[in-house]
Amino acid sequence: MIPTQAPWFAGAAAAATAAALLAGCASQPATPTVPAPIALRQCEALAGMTVPAGAIGLPTRGAVIATAERAAQVSPYRDAEGEHLLPTPARCLVQGRVLPVDPAAPPIQFAINLPLSNWNGRALQSGGGGLGGQVITAPGSKASGRFDPNPVNVPYPITLGYATFGSDGGHPRGDFRFTRSDEAMRNWAHEELKKTRDTALAVIEAAYGRRPSHVFFSGESAGGREALRAAQVYPQDYDGVIATSPVISWYPVHLFDNQVRDRLADGGFLDARAIRLVAERTRASCDLQDGLQDGVVARYLECPNDAAQLQCAPGQPGGSCLSGAQVAAVNALREPRQLPVPFAHGVTRFPGFAVTGDEDGSGWQWPFYPIGLEAPSRPLPPGMGFEPRRGAILNFGAFLIRHTIVQRDDFDPFGFDARPHAERILQLSRLFDATDPDLSRFAARGGKLILVHPSADNAAPLTMAAEWYGSVVGRLGQAATDGMLRFYVPAGGSHNVGGTSQVDALAMLEDWVLRGRLPPDAPVAFNLGLEDMRFIRSMPACRFPAYPRYDGSGDPNQASSFTCVPRPQLLQARQR
Repeated sequence: MIPTQAPWFAGAAAAATAAALLAGCASQPATPTVPAPIALRQCEALAGMTVPAGAIGLPTRGAVIATAERAAQVSPYRDAEGEHLLPTPARCLVQGRVLPVDPAAPPIQFAINLPLSNWNGRALQSGGGGLGGQVITAPGSKASGRFDPNPVNVPYPITLGYATFGSDGGHPRGDFRFTRSDEAMRNWAHEELKKTRDTALAVIEAAYGRRPSHVFFSGESAGGREALRAAQVYPQDYDGVIATSPVISWYPVHLFDNQVRDRLADGGFLDARAIRLVAERTRASCDLQDGLQDGVVARYLECPNDAAQLQCAPGQPGGSCLSGAQVAAVNALREPRQLPVPFAHGVTRFPGFAVTGDEDGSGWQWPFYPIGLEAPSRPLPPGMGFEPRRGAILNFGAFLIRHTIVQRDDFDPFGFDARPHAERILQLSRLFDATDPDLSRFAARGGKLILVHPSADNAAPLTMAAEWYGSVVGRLGQAATDGMLRFYVPAGGSHNVGGTSQVDALAMLEDWVLRGRLPPDAPVAFNLGLEDMRFIRSMPACRFPAYPRYDGSGDPNQASSFTCVPRPQLLQARQR
C-alpha cells in the first residue's frame, strides 16, 4: 500500500490547551467620542494643490493634485467579484501623484474619495492586488465600492462616511521597467503606503479643516500583505488593520510556486479531468470529518495528502488515474519544502498549500491560480512573462524571478537556481515579506488587527497565515496577541473572498477600536450571490484554529447549525 502523507501540522507539539486559545484580552481603552458627520468645505478648489515633501514622512519631491471634482452617484453594476452591487454615493474625487526622488521611478498615482456631507471623521486606506499597477480606489476599481471581506450587501465605506484612498503601488500595470529602480521597488514593497497615507491626510485636512481621528487599513491578497506591512513598519500611522488572504511570505511562496511551475511544464500538467480526480479524492477522504457531507473540508489543515493513491497502476488506462508526473506536481504544490536560500526573519522553508478541498471549484481555484488551463511554456518567451490561460500565481513567480531577482528580460525561470542570487533574494525578502512576528509596537500604540483567511485559498495558502500567527503568539504570548489580533478562518472559502467567506470585518474593527468591544469568537461568514446578493449560505468563521462542526440536525445552510471546535495543537505551528 502506498503510504499516505501526514497532515500539514504533523509533528507540532500538543502542549497548548483550549484555555490558551480563549485567553482573555488586555484591558480595553476608554470609548472615545465619535464626532457628528462633517460636511465637505471644498472640493474643486483642491485641484492644483501641492503637498510639500516635508509633509510626507519618507523622501519624495512632494505630491500634486491633478484633478478634484464632484463625482455623480454610481448606479449598481455587476463585476466578477460583486464589488459594485450597491449604489456608490456622490463624492468628491481627488486624483493626483506623489513625485519620486529618482527620475527613473514612476510617480505614485492615487485616488481619494471624500464624502460630501457625512464624513465620519475617519479614513480608510486600501491595499492593492496582484502585482499592482491599478489605482485601487479610482472609479471602476475594486475598492471604489466594497472593501474585502465585507458582505456584498453591506453599505460601502464611502457610504458609511469614510474618506477612502489608495494607490497604484507606485508603478503602472503591464510594465516591468520599474523593477530596475530601487526607489520604485521600495515603493512597491511598502514605502508607497506611507507616502500615500501622508498625502491623503493632508488633502483630507484641506477638504474638511481637520485631520482624521482614526486611520484604518484594509487589503486583500497582495493588499493583505500590505496591510500587515502597514502594522509592522508604520505602526504609529494606523489605528486598525484588516488583512484578508495576505500573501505573507511574498518571495518564498513565489519561488515555491515556480517549482510547481517546473513540474507542470515538465509533463505533470493537470487538465480539468485530473483536477476533478484530485478534488473527488479529497472530498472522499475528508468531507465528512466536520460532520456534514457538503463538499466543504471545514476541518481545515488536517486532511492528509493521499494523491499518491491516484497514481496509475502498471497497465491501467488513463482517465481514472494520474501519471507519476502528475502526482509529483500535486505533491509539489501541497507538501512543505526546504528553500535553497534564507529569507527574512529566519524563514528557510515553505509549508506548502496543504489539502484544501474545492480544488475543482469555479472561479478562483486550481484552474485559475496554481495550475491554469494550459501547461506553462518552456522556455518562457521574452518580455513581461505573463502567459494567458496559465496559473496566475505561476505567472507571478516567473515575473518576480525574471524581473526583480535576475533582472534580465529574456531569462527563463524553468529550473531556477536561487543560490547564486541569495544576496539579492534576501534583500528583496526584507523589503516585501510580511513575516515579521514582532507586532509589539503596533500593540503598544493600541492598534487592532483582524486577519481573515479562507481555508480553501489556493492562491495564498492558509498555511502561511497559520505559521505566521503561531510565530506572533510565540513572540508576544497568547494574552498579548489576543489583546490586539483576531484571526478568523471561513471554512471552504477561496481567494478573492469566494464561497462562504464574506465577513463584516469593518464593523468588528470599529467596535473594537472605537467602542472597546471585543470581536466575537465566531462571526458569521456569508455566501451571498456575486450577481444579485441572494443568500446562499452562512457558516461561522471560527477563530483559528477552531473549525465549524455540524450539529447533525439543523439547517446546513445556517451558521447556527455549527459549533466551533477548538484544536489547540495547531497553535504550535511556527515559521521556520
